Amino acid sequence: MKISSNIQTVLDILQNEVNGEAKEALLKMTEDYSMTWMYQSKNELFPTTSNDIESELKEVYVIKDREYDIRNICESEDVVMVEMIESYSDPKTGQIYRTPQVIVLKFKDGKIQTGRHYNDPNLSYMKLSEEQINSALINTETKLIIKSKI
Repeated sequence: MKISSNIQTVLDILQNEVNGEAKEALLKMTEDYSMTWMYQSKNELFPTTSNDIESELKEVYVIKDREYDIRNICESEDVVMVEMIESYSDPKTGQIYRTPQVIVLKFKDGKIQTGRHYNDPNLSYMKLSEEQINSALINTETKLIIKSKI
């Protein structure tokens, strides 16, 4: 299967995230990059990144043992959509948390300009098993696992 440059950029930035490589990830984003989470947080409807992306990435990219189980990935001219399960363990208890999600990434000049992140954050706290996740993702197999190389 031939992978487009936009899909490769998405796979690379996900790898940067699990490796904790914030500076490398920033190189794949436009200067006006923003991400919006399509849900209601405790304090805000549709939380969005601030203007200080570098600082925010440093906070997010420290999660150890993060893994992305890519189930589907598709694209149109300047948009890539990824259906995946994000997993990570609680460093204190070892409990693994799994969250199914879809991200939609809009590109400009070969870099990610905007993103929308669709998930239900309450699912993260349910301590879902692989079996529970797979029962919802009927006939959807793992295409790629992205996990830390360090």
